[in-house]
Amino acid sequence: MGEILSIALIGAGRTGTPLLQDLLKYDYIKILGVADVDTKSPGMQLAEEHKIACFTDPMALVKTVGQVDILVEVSGDLKLKEQIKNLYEQTGNRKTLIMHDLIARLLISLCSRSPQLTTSFHPEDQGIG
Repeated sequence: MGEILSIALIGAGRTGTPLLQDLLKYDYIKILGVADVDTKSPGMQLAEEHKIACFTDPMALVKTVGQVDILVEVSGDLKLKEQIKNLYEQTGNRKTLIMHDLIARLLISLCSRSPQLTTSFHPEDQGIG
């Protein structure tokens, strides 16, 4: 088998759930954990069904997975990205890519073959935070 991508997901609601559904289809993707403050969110339930580690504290997920390849951050929490970046700077993590809501929406749109970009549920979340 070829390269395996390790991915962790923060935000398991309207954006995170369809993305998680798509990511679970591929053998070359390993989901290390999912975080959402709502344990009953559809993405958290899906993660539990697939025996994926679940967290209600997103920073606990970030610290647990360490230098994951891609950290998907679609929670809508504008302060969280800054906390994550600060932690990565403090720990010397230069590996992990933080995937923004816009890229997640693009992937969801492509996977569903949508003629339009998926709607943003967090329009105020722009750029690198």
